[in-house]
Amino acid sequence: MRSAELMKIALKAGEIMLRSGAEIYRVEETMARICESYGVRCESFVLPTGIFISLTAGEGGTNTAFIRIRDRKVDLTGIDRVNSLSRRIRKTRPDFEAVLRELEEIEKSPKHSFPVRLSATGLGSFAFTLYFHGSLHDSLAALVIGCISYSAREILTRKGLFLFLENLLAGLVTGFLSTAAVALFPGLDGYRIIIGSILMYLPGVSITNSIKDALYGDLVASITRLGEAILLVTVLAAGVGFALLICTKRG
Repeated sequence: MRSAELMKIALKAGEIMLRSGAEIYRVEETMARICESYGVRCESFVLPTGIFISLTAGEGGTNTAFIRIRDRKVDLTGIDRVNSLSRRIRKTRPDFEAVLRELEEIEKSPKHSFPVRLSATGLGSFAFTLYFHGSLHDSLAALVIGCISYSAREILTRKGLFLFLENLLAGLVTGFLSTAAVALFPGLDGYRIIIGSILMYLPGVSITNSIKDALYGDLVASITRLGEAILLVTVLAAGVGFALLICTKRG
């Protein structure tokens, strides 16, 4: 396999994993495993927003490339499939076309539909409210509010707006609707409804990965991920707080 072809599949594998929310060490390890399977030395420097990679072939020639990562999500299936592919490459060393075809298949594989994600959000809100000692009525209210806030967030996502604005809107919708639910049904616990409805938006995977990145020595990536997670939580809380402030003043 030529160096340019190997560069392409290594970058594609790293890109899919990083877009899917993989840890930095796992992305670098997977790219190195792919390249070393074909006898090429790989050095990479990965950040949450980009991948630098340099390949050194046996004859001493060096190729370097960079790719920018602009959007990220959590897709554990995609991470697992690329990681498994890299291990199969080490054993069987398939040709360039076969590897690229499988990577493109992984990249284009269908994700969960909006109704499935909406249902998961509603059920998650319901379960979290029960977990925090909310009543059945509180949990049902959280289910409805969680679905509405997720639908509003999805509208911004499809318009291509940035993640912080999506979380701000989710917090606003949750705050307003929870206050309205308590006003209509005084027996409800508004704070437990809010907690159950917003927990689905907390970046738990990002926080966990930032800790793992720090433990593996990727301090720059760790600080970046942790900072992004803190900002997302802050924006979400600001949305809820702003909604409660307005409702309190008008009430």
